[in-house]
Amino acid sequence: MALWVLSYGFVLWMAVEAVRRGDTSRWLWIILVFGPMGAAVYFFSEYLSGGSVLGRVKFRPRKVTKADVSRAEAEVRRLDNGPSWTEYASLLRARQDFAKAAEAAARAVERTPGSLDARYELGLAHLGAKRYPEAAQALKAVVERDRSFDTDDALYALAKAQMGAADLGGARASLEELSTRRARPEILFDLATVQGLTGDRESARRALQRILDEAELVPPYLQKNVKPWIKKARKGLAMLGKTR
Repeated sequence: MALWVLSYGFVLWMAVEAVRRGDTSRWLWIILVFGPMGAAVYFFSEYLSGGSVLGRVKFRPRKVTKADVSRAEAEVRRLDNGPSWTEYASLLRARQDFAKAAEAAARAVERTPGSLDARYELGLAHLGAKRYPEAAQALKAVVERDRSFDTDDALYALAKAQMGAADLGGARASLEELSTRRARPEILFDLATVQGLTGDRESARRALQRILDEAELVPPYLQKNVKPWIKKARKGLAMLGKTR
């Protein structure tokens, strides 16, 4: 009985989060139809999603191999179109070959200038290569056309690029917008960092405290996923307290 209550509560919590964050069109029906399993998928892929946007390769259940890259390279030689170059760039990025990924993504943009996927790959490749101004330029073009592209990960990548390029004002605006739709601890921590760097310690405290408040809603068996962020948030609050 207790397990059923916990499972039902978890499903209800994730359903409420999906509605609050504007994910109803993609996720709400999955959560409601598949119950705890669907809620768990949403929790790990959207609510926590602790991995870097650079490491994401959609719908790839296994590690990308050299053979995968070779096949994609053959495809771009055969087809030489936007989608094939975009796929090739994605695979190269998954292998952390960011320089080649950027070259491939640039080819994709040349062939399909209107493709958000191609421009997004270009931005992520530049971000991986730490070419922050170039990454910000490409990612901004994506976000300007679709604020929630890739379930808000494009906006988060833009914020990362802006931080790398020392555009703290732009990064803060991006992260503050993102924080109204997402409660992922890494987003809130980056927001607090930028707010602190711009001298707004009170806003930084609120962002760090939100990490702790959100963590209290996480079921006990999933607490290990947020513990590192709890530790960082507490450390950040302690440091801010010393600077008063």
